[in-house]
Amino acid sequence: MGITTIKLSQLRLSPLNQRRVKPSAVEAMADDIAAHGLLQNLVAYEDEGLFYVFAGGRRYRGLKELAKRKRIKNSDTFPVEVRTKEEAIELSLAENFQREDMHPADSIRAFAALRDTGMDAEEIAARFGQAVSFVYKMLRLSALAPTLIDLIAKDQLSLEAARALTLTEDHDQQIKVCKAANGHAHTIRRMLTTEKVDTTSGAFLFVGRDAYEAKGGTITVDLFSQGAEGFADQPELVQELAEEKLDGIADEYRAIGWHEVRATLERPYDLYMKGSIYPATREPTEDEVARLAAIDAEIEAIAEAEGEDSDGIEPLSDERDTITEGMRAFNAEQVAVGGVALWVSHDGSLGKSFYRAKAEAKPKASSGEPQPLYSNSLFADLTRIKTQIVQEAVAADPALALDIMLDSLAGQLLHGAHSYQMALEVQAKTVATDVADELMATSDVRPVEEVMATRFASIPTEGRFDAIRAMTSDDKMALLAGLVAMTVDGTVFAGGSPGSRHHHFEQIARATGVDIAARWTAPIALFDKMRRAAMIDLLREECGASSAENCATIKKKGDLAVNVSGRLPGGWLPAPMKIGAFDQPEADPEDFDTDMDGDGIEDDDMERGEFADDEMA
Repeated sequence: MGITTIKLSQLRLSPLNQRRVKPSAVEAMADDIAAHGLLQNLVAYEDEGLFYVFAGGRRYRGLKELAKRKRIKNSDTFPVEVRTKEEAIELSLAENFQREDMHPADSIRAFAALRDTGMDAEEIAARFGQAVSFVYKMLRLSALAPTLIDLIAKDQLSLEAARALTLTEDHDQQIKVCKAANGHAHTIRRMLTTEKVDTTSGAFLFVGRDAYEAKGGTITVDLFSQGAEGFADQPELVQELAEEKLDGIADEYRAIGWHEVRATLERPYDLYMKGSIYPATREPTEDEVARLAAIDAEIEAIAEAEGEDSDGIEPLSDERDTITEGMRAFNAEQVAVGGVALWVSHDGSLGKSFYRAKAEAKPKASSGEPQPLYSNSLFADLTRIKTQIVQEAVAADPALALDIMLDSLAGQLLHGAHSYQMALEVQAKTVATDVADELMATSDVRPVEEVMATRFASIPTEGRFDAIRAMTSDDKMALLAGLVAMTVDGTVFAGGSPGSRHHHFEQIARATGVDIAARWTAPIALFDKMRRAAMIDLLREECGASSAENCATIKKKGDLAVNVSGRLPGGWLPAPMKIGAFDQPEADPEDFDTDMDGDGIEDDDMERGEFADDEMA
């Protein structure tokens, strides 16, 4: 049909017009029409004697505004291109997209209308130059309750919140959750996914989408995601399949003969307490030796002829790695005493750890073998005292405290160390250094937490951040030093033995420059807690055999303790309290025991060695 002139009174805004949200600047449009006339015709379709405008809605509104101002009459005629009603939806959508950006609510309704005519997302996207993903998301949003789309049109519901609501197809639940969450997207998302499993979770990735869907599992696509990620609607099925797959892998290890096999969805919490074991390396066979030599010769020849970046070198290097890797395996002795822990990692891969599961029988100490000088509990107390003194020194040195904190953070975040391997654990936990009062009778060292509580008592609980912001730089550095000091820990707990954390602690202690002997002197109570034999051995080491023999005749242990205390040289310190005591991976057997796993591999995280049992003569 062509262009004809139609009275304003015969024109109506089409109910099929995809721009239902009233656009801005209608008054400006009216002013422009009044000044320059209607420069572009309207487009409408006829229905029962009236003409419904589906393209040029802003111009139509401008004309109605002029009629309201009495600038034109309803009987005035204007040029209108008349089309069929079937063309209205598509042309309205095209006209709006090519001009002013459509409101999201209009796009949702428009794409839904086109879909209802039989067009799919790809066709709609191709027709109007939109990304398929955008059209798909608009179509998903069209499944929202109509009242929610109305809220989008009124800008009372954000698109983020609307996308979250598509995680359920139940209109009543959508409306209920939207009200309960007050339109907050993340709250909506959390409420609708409480009983679902994220498809990016380790358990789901471990199972695999194909295996899950093969068992009848369904997935709700998340419009927040860029791809097809979403939520598995049957979490119990995900868990069942993951456990089934883990059990199958565990059975393979059991069939090999491992002493213990544990398979759990989460990484076992106690692995750090286990002594790790590693594959043994066997000698290569004659054929392997010959092949390795041939590979090396081929690589050298290719490098000389074609250069070291030649493509021919890579497959040879891969073959060499395969051969050498094949020479590394757990031997029968390791398997007989070893354990395997299996779990699902966060990225969906299989986590594995090999450890000693069967304890090695410890031979009983004969009377002729040297005995530890300090019992388990006393050894722990001595390292607590040392920790207090080092903490005090760190608290007095803000620059060192900053270095310690940076070292701990860098070790964990850059080098993959665990917090329990560091002398400083960066977390809000005060290290307990309490010891019996009699062991501190000769020292004026005060726990750092007591000093801090007194010095910074003025920092309020409410408004703490503002109070800290208002501090001077010196006070801030003092606060930093004290807080860092409170987390430094060099304690060797009763029954344990030093590992990498304690080696790190020695580095800090050395950096402080503190003189341990100047801050603490061994009280009589220390020797009261030692065995008689240990005190005699100590005298033999420090004062000579004759001194030890003379004191060995003292019958009362209390008198012996007094004599030992009086004979030791000034500035003497028990071995665990000396700076550098834990520098070496193997400790002095005369001072304390260490326990190696059956393969001679020391667990650097926490040894489970045993010190002498607490003994009183």
